[in-house]
Amino acid sequence: MPPIFGNLPVMIDKKRLDLEKNALGGAKGLAAYEAIFHMVFTDLVRFALSIVHSIVLAEEVVSDVLIRIWEKRRELGTVEDFRLYLFASTRNRAINYLKSKKLGLTENVDQQVVDWDNCTPQLKSKDLDPEALIEFAELNQKVAAAIEGLPAKCKLIYQLVKEDGLKYKEVASLLGISVKTVENQMTIAFKKLHEQLD
Repeated sequence: MPPIFGNLPVMIDKKRLDLEKNALGGAKGLAAYEAIFHMVFTDLVRFALSIVHSIVLAEEVVSDVLIRIWEKRRELGTVEDFRLYLFASTRNRAINYLKSKKLGLTENVDQQVVDWDNCTPQLKSKDLDPEALIEFAELNQKVAAAIEGLPAKCKLIYQLVKEDGLKYKEVASLLGISVKTVENQMTIAFKKLHEQLD
């Protein structure tokens, strides 16, 4: 998704994330940790939410993952794809949370209001006139509504690919599905979004 859509989660910058990861064990470790926290928290919470179906539990899962990252900061040098590592850790932690607490999927996420706008940068540009801003806002709302209308699995896969920048193979590995399934779900997502936005 282009960065012009300000109220959608910003794609995690893999290169910057790796730089911050490498700085975790050094003198500027705390600053690097804070930068990582701000870069990934919203996207990881959204991902955890798709598993535990509770915003409170999702935030707790992600907090646990990020605390563990701080504790293991000097051991992360061997992690090649830190972004995928964070998503995989969040998935595993969320699943373990459900198992250990025997919570099941009892809460309905649709009944909760999750305001992602407060977690992401908004569209700001001196070069755009008010009319252009209104057009962008309207298009933004249409895109967001179309994405929200996707089936749950399809929506999650679309967000992981288009908003979080994961490759099909990474999404397949993360969710324990085949690359073909990811391709099929993305085809469905594009078709539905195209229909909604026409």
